[in-house]
Amino acid sequence: MTEVNCYHDQPDRLTQAVRLAALAWERRKPITFFIPDPARAEAFDKALWVNDPLSFIPHCHSNSAEADRTLIIITDNLDAVQQDELLVIWPNLADEVPAGFARYQRLFEIVTRHDDDKATARERMAFYKDRGYPITYRKSN
Repeated sequence: MTEVNCYHDQPDRLTQAVRLAALAWERRKPITFFIPDPARAEAFDKALWVNDPLSFIPHCHSNSAEADRTLIIITDNLDAVQQDELLVIWPNLADEVPAGFARYQRLFEIVTRHDDDKATARERMAFYKDRGYPITYRKSN
């Protein structure tokens, strides 16, 4: 069963998403970032290029020819991704839990301090809880 990890009260999603990508890369763990909004996906892609001038976090989009050989994948379609270990969802404010999330071992939700983000996150957490998924709440520095 998928373990849900909720990073709540975050100043912004981008910073925490980059942290999760860097940690996954350090540990050589495959991780998928589900980002349905093209502008947000592009911002995340760029952030991974400039995160730290002395390091690079290798990544690609799911439609890339390199996707099968890359640990960090950005996608708007979970069916296009083969890996199933770690999943970060970056929903639009009104979006529901993406279909196909349950095949992943762990799911990460990043919830900002904004009231509208918290409201939709509560709905998603209730969805997970009602279906018996274990949820761990985390507040990072």
